[in-house]
Amino acid sequence: MDPHDLLKPWGRTLLLWAVSSLLIIPFAFFPLVTSVQNHVLDSFYAFRGVQPPPPPQLLLVGIDEPSFQELRLSWPWPRSLHARLVKRLSEAGARLIVFDILFTEPSNPENDAVFAGAIKDAGNVVLAETYDYTNDPNFTRLIKVTPIKAFSEAARETALAMITPDSDGVVRHFQLRLEGERTLAAAAAADVGAAGISTEISGLIHFAGPARSIDTLSYYQIIDEDREPPAERIRDRIVLVGRTLQASTSPAGQSDFFPTPFYSSTGALTSGVEIHANIIQNLLTGNWGKELPRSVLLVACCAFFFLLALLFVHISPLSGLAALLVTWASLLGVSYALFLFRDLWAPPVLCIGGSGFLYAFNVLLQYFREAGRKRWYRNTFGRYVSPSVVRTIAENPDGLELGGQEVQATVFFSDIADFTNFAEHLPPKTLVGFLNEYFTPMTRIILEHQGLLDKFIGDAIMASWGVPLPVEQHARLACLSALKMQEALAALREDWRNRNLPFLKARMGLHSGMVVAGNIGSQERFNYTVMGDAVNLASRLETANKIYGTAIIISEDTLRLAGPGLLVRELDWIRVKGRRKHVTIYQLLGPRETGNLTFLEVFAEGLAAYRTRSWERAEQLFGSIARDDPPARMYAHRCRLYRENPPPEDWDGVFVQTVK
Repeated sequence: MDPHDLLKPWGRTLLLWAVSSLLIIPFAFFPLVTSVQNHVLDSFYAFRGVQPPPPPQLLLVGIDEPSFQELRLSWPWPRSLHARLVKRLSEAGARLIVFDILFTEPSNPENDAVFAGAIKDAGNVVLAETYDYTNDPNFTRLIKVTPIKAFSEAARETALAMITPDSDGVVRHFQLRLEGERTLAAAAAADVGAAGISTEISGLIHFAGPARSIDTLSYYQIIDEDREPPAERIRDRIVLVGRTLQASTSPAGQSDFFPTPFYSSTGALTSGVEIHANIIQNLLTGNWGKELPRSVLLVACCAFFFLLALLFVHISPLSGLAALLVTWASLLGVSYALFLFRDLWAPPVLCIGGSGFLYAFNVLLQYFREAGRKRWYRNTFGRYVSPSVVRTIAENPDGLELGGQEVQATVFFSDIADFTNFAEHLPPKTLVGFLNEYFTPMTRIILEHQGLLDKFIGDAIMASWGVPLPVEQHARLACLSALKMQEALAALREDWRNRNLPFLKARMGLHSGMVVAGNIGSQERFNYTVMGDAVNLASRLETANKIYGTAIIISEDTLRLAGPGLLVRELDWIRVKGRRKHVTIYQLLGPRETGNLTFLEVFAEGLAAYRTRSWERAEQLFGSIARDDPPARMYAHRCRLYRENPPPEDWDGVFVQTVK
C-alpha cells in the first residue's frame, strides 16, 4: 500500500482535533494550569500598570509608621483617638467612614463611651466584623466576631472585613457575601447609594494599580490638634481607616497585608484596607473584571483546535511552526486587549498549550507518515538502485520519470594500471577477493566525502560529487577523496607485498562541469547516473595518466572550483579525442605544500621553455629532474623528438590525445 493513501487531510484533521481536545480539555481542571493562568493574569495586571487618575471618591487613612512616631503610643491606641478621628472626618464632610479595624473587646469605659458617642453623632460609620475559624481533626467551628454592643448599636452597620485570596495566596477576586454576610465593600457601596449592587456579584478586582495607588493620609494628620485636616481631600469621600503599616501592630497579631497581581513585578504587598477600597471603587463605577465562563472557554478551545488542525495538515512543519508562533502571539494579544479594554479575562493558556500539543502531534504524524512512505520506496526500489538514489527517490518521488536535470558536478574515474595482465595470473575466487579488498576502502572514502558511487566497471570506479543533491565545494571534496584513496592504496600495497601479490597503481581523473543527472534507462529498468561532455572528459583525464606517468590528473575547472590549499602543478595543454577545445590539466600532488618542492619550479621553467620551442633548454631542465619525476622524463623525450623533427610553424603547444 502506498503511504500516500494513509491519513488523508480530512482524516488527519479530525484525528488531530479529537486527540487534542480529549487530552487538553481535562487540563483545564488541573491546579498546574490554574497556576500558569494566574501568572499570565498577574503579568497582564503589571503591563496595564496604574490606572490614572486615582479613584476620586476614596481616601485612605493609614495607621502607619509616621503616626506611631508622632503619637508615641503602642497599639491598641486609646479609643478616644478614634473618636477624635471620627469627629474630624465628619466635620470635614466625609461621606462615609469605614473602619477596617476590629473593636471586639472593651477597653477603658470612658474612652469606649466617647468613641461610641462619636460614632453615633457622625451617623455614617461602618465597622468591621469577621469570622473566627477553628479547624480540628474532629470538628470545624465557625464563630462570628463582632464589635462590642455599644459600637455596633451606634454604627450605621457592621460588615465582614475578610479578604479572600486565591488558592496561591494572591488576592485577585472579590465576593460581596461571605458566610451569608455582606462584606465591607458591599456595605459601603450600598450606603452611598450605588445602583444595581447585588450581593451575589463576584469577579476580578480592577485594581487602580500596585500598593499606594489610592490617595492616603496618615492617621496623625487627621487628629493633629495644631492644624485642621485637609478638608478638600476628605469632603464627599468614602474614608477607609486601616493599617498601612506592614509590620503587625501587636505582638500576637498578623500583618494585614496581602500579595496582589502586582506583587510579582513590584515585590510590594498591599494593605487589606486598600484592597477593600479598590473593591468599593469597582462597585461604584460598575467596572470590575469579568471572567469568561469555563464552559464557554472549553467550547471556544475545541472550535479553535479544529481550525488550527485544518491549517496544520495543509502546510509544512516549518510553515506550521511560523503559524504556531503567530497564533501564540495573537492569542496573547487578543486576551490582553480584552482584559485592557473590556475588563474580560479570557485565559489564553489552554489554547496556547493545546495548539502547541496539536502542532507537535501533527509533526509526529507527518514524521511517521513520511517514514512509512520512505520505507515503502526503499522496499520497492532498494533492490536495484543504490541507497543514495533511494534516499533521493524517497525525498522526491516525482523525480522517478526518465531523464534528469542539468547540474554542476565533479566526475571521478579511476582504473587499476595493468590490471588485465595481473588478473590473468589469479584464480577467479582470489581475484574477486582482491577486488573486494580494493573496492571496500575506496567506496568508504567516496561516501565519507559526500560522493555518489555511480558504478563499478570491472576494476574501474566511477563516482560523482554534487549529485543527486547539491554539495558545497564538490570539487574540493572530490580532490581530497582522490588523495585519500591513494593513501589507502599505499596501505593496501604494503599488505599485498607481504602476501606476495603484485605492486599495483591506480590512475584517477577528475573534471568539473555541467552534467545531466537523473534516471537513465528504460521505463522498466533505469539507473541514476550522470552523462555529458564533462563525464567523457573525466574519463579521458584518467587515461591521460598513462602518458605522463602520474596518479591523479584534474582539469583547470576542477582546480578553480576546489579553491586554495591543494598542491598541484600544471602538466600540459591537451585536446582529448572527440573535443575540439583544449583543456589545461594539472597533477594533483597533495592537500598542501610539504617537503622539497624545488623540482616543481624546475618543471615549470622547463614547461615555459617547451612552449616557446626552446627544445634544448627545455630538455636540459627536464633532464635535471627526470630521474625521479615521470612527467619530466616524458617531456625530455618529447623535446628530443621535437628537436630532431620540429612541429609545424602553427604549432600551439597543445598535445592531442588520440587514444581513449
